[in-house]
Amino acid sequence: MTDHPPKPDSPAEPAGAPHSGTALEVLREAVTMALYISLSLLAVLIATPTSAEESSTQLAVTVALTAIALILAHQVAFRLSTRLLNRGLLDNDSLRLLGAQAAGGIAVVVLATVPILVLGASGLRIAAALLITLVAVVGYVTARSVPVSRTRALLYVGVVVFAVGLVLVVKALVGH
Repeated sequence: MTDHPPKPDSPAEPAGAPHSGTALEVLREAVTMALYISLSLLAVLIATPTSAEESSTQLAVTVALTAIALILAHQVAFRLSTRLLNRGLLDNDSLRLLGAQAAGGIAVVVLATVPILVLGASGLRIAAALLITLVAVVGYVTARSVPVSRTRALLYVGVVVFAVGLVLVVKALVGH
């Protein structure tokens, strides 16, 4: 009996199987960047003093530009490290990962700036809550993918949010 490749109309992977390497890598990069920008913006929101004179547009632009600068810094670092390891080449897979990272980061920029644009300085708290919620939801989905009980997943989320809180407290103590 010989092995035959799967038929084109049959799935390459069984239902419930992990994503293929490339698709998984792209998704991981988008989620990683969304989480990284969320955590970084939380630190910025805590450390940035707000002035009563500052308009909601100015505040939203500050948050958005900070996040975009973080995304661009990561893009430069990723391009340099990829070229270093690929003998100067930036191949299609690397460009796909850069696109995923940009998409994940930009999604967080929108998530963080819209409440500020709509509500002004009071939107900062909502933006922070949304960023923490994003981290918590990813933590919950991560825990449930193992699988574990809902209670255990919620405990995991509690630990993750506590860890985020510790990072933010340290950042607040350090100042700007």
